[in-house]
Formats: sequence, structure tokens, C-alpha cells
Amino acid sequence: MIIHYNKEDGTRVTVRIKEMNQPKPVTLGRGDDASVKIDDAKCSRIHAAIRFWDDIFVIRDMNSHNGTLLNGEQIEVARVRPGDTIKLGDTELHVAEEISSVEATLTL
Repeated sequence: MIIHYNKEDGTRVTVRIKEMNQPKPVTLGRGDDASVKIDDAKCSRIHAAIRFWDDIFVIRDMNSHNGTLLNGEQIEVARVRPGDTIKLGDTELHVAEEISSVEATLTL
């Protein structure tokens, strides 16, 4: 799964999350210990986590202060699919299936 988002300075970031069961989920947040660091004051240190589980990607809100939105709906746990939009704080992340460019790619 590919996730694209723009930093505050306009830089586009592309993150590829592998389709394999991993012992730890990929975490998203503003903290240094997050797998994917998002510089957004409204984002919790560990805001959400994505895991490949039972042949699907699942996102879970990690008790964040402002909540996690998937396609405009607040979620606790939900399936993530290509075309979905995840909102953490003021940052929107767009889910794609394939890499459309190789700029700033981080593979987890």
C-alpha cells in the first residue's frame, strides 16, 4: 500500500507499507518514535497505526487527542483501501495502490 501526503512546506512524501505480516504495526504521528513522522501540531505523538492483517490493511486510532478520520468518518479501527483518505490532525494522507513517482519514498 502506498500513502502520499504533503508536509507543511509543500514537500510530497510517499510511504510504501509492505503487504506482509510484521510483528509491529507502522505507526503514524508527530513523535520521534513514530515509524512515519508527521509534523502537525494537532497530531498526537503516536496518532494511528496501520497493520497488514489477514490479507487486508487495517488502521487503528491509538487514543489520539483529535481522533482519526477515514474518508471523513471518525474511526477506532477500520479497513484501509486504495482511494481512501486518512486525516490525522490537519494532515490528509491519500492511499494508493502503486507508486506514481519515486520522490521521497520510505519503505516500511
